[in-house]
Amino acid sequence: MAGVKLYNKTGDEKAVRTQEAIEKKFGFIPEVFQAMGRNGDFLQAAMHIADVAGQGLDAKTRELIIIAVSAVNGCAYCLDAHRSAALAAGVTDEEITAAIEVAASISLYNNFNKAISLNSDLKTR
Repeated sequence: MAGVKLYNKTGDEKAVRTQEAIEKKFGFIPEVFQAMGRNGDFLQAAMHIADVAGQGLDAKTRELIIIAVSAVNGCAYCLDAHRSAALAAGVTDEEITAAIEVAASISLYNNFNKAISLNSDLKTR
C-alpha cells in the first residue's frame, strides 16, 4: 500500500497527458508515476532527469548503477523494475549480484569512514 495518494490520470492536465504517454509505453501506469501524478510539472521534471542522467553510458552500465544504488538505498520497487530492464538490456544475474556486492562493499566503507571522520589521504596526487 502506498504511503501517498495515487493519481491514476486524476492529477492536473499535464500529469494526465504524461501518464497517458507512460501507459502507452508500459501498457499500464506504474505506481511510481501514479504517486508523482498530482503535479504534471513535477512528474515531467522527474522523468526528464531520469532520461538525461547517465548520457554516454551504455544501457547495461546504466542499469547496473541504478540497481546498485537502489540496493544500497533499500528501494525494492526500483530493484524490481530495473532488474527487469537490466535483463532486457543483456545484463546477467551474475553481473547484477556483482554490482550489488560492490555497492554493499563501498557502502560499508562509506559508513565506517563517516562514523570515524577519517582524513582523506588517498586523493589523486
